[in-house]
Amino acid sequence: MPKAQSTTRKHTTRHDPLAKPNKSSTSSSSRTGRNSHLYTDDNPKTTIHGTGFKDQAAAERTLKLIEQRSLIYQFQTVNTMFNRAKHHPSMKKAAEGSASTADMRAAMDVFRNWLDVTYPEAQASLRAGGFKPLLSKKVVERHLSRIQDSNVVSAKAKQFANVYCQLPKGKKLGNVLVDDSKPMEPDWERARYMELGQLVPSGAGNEDGQDAWKVSELWVEDGVLSDQHLHLIAWAWSPVPEKKLP
Repeated sequence: MPKAQSTTRKHTTRHDPLAKPNKSSTSSSSRTGRNSHLYTDDNPKTTIHGTGFKDQAAAERTLKLIEQRSLIYQFQTVNTMFNRAKHHPSMKKAAEGSASTADMRAAMDVFRNWLDVTYPEAQASLRAGGFKPLLSKKVVERHLSRIQDSNVVSAKAKQFANVYCQLPKGKKLGNVLVDDSKPMEPDWERARYMELGQLVPSGAGNEDGQDAWKVSELWVEDGVLSDQHLHLIAWAWSPVPEKKLP
């Protein structure tokens, strides 16, 4: 699998939503489906229905259904479908290359191509646009009151800040929908990247991107965030290293 080019960076507490999955996750994430978010969702209404692995058409339909979701959600779904097909009883009983499982193997080929080609290419594309790791919750929480009172921070950013600060330990933004009634539309991780893509100038989100910002764009005075900077922090990101933030 091709890997996105990376640069050496100092240790950070920021969460990496693009982290490479464990090797075992792409080969044996779940043989029964018990460990899959697709089959243990606490609220089935937020689950995308219509995904499948019975044949090539079902696999391609699955990719279409999840294309607006975050990359992490897409990976979870595709990896689950691949392994569900791989460990399906009919696959175990049939002889290798059997015509009876040809349709399911065609679906596996679609998913395998996504995992081996599409996924790493999408990772590389996101990184090329400037990786925007999450600030810790405690930073956003420190500024939450001002965020909610701001006339500059957008309503959607205020909503995200609340969702992020209340996110249960271990739960990913990619598994939290912006609108629970629309599971095929962006989750909060996807929404965050889309919004920051509009707020952050080209090149200003890359490594050492702080130099691309004017001091007046980030600070009113020493230790006091500008409204523009506050808007970025509402989306749990800042061009300033977290340890230097108030």
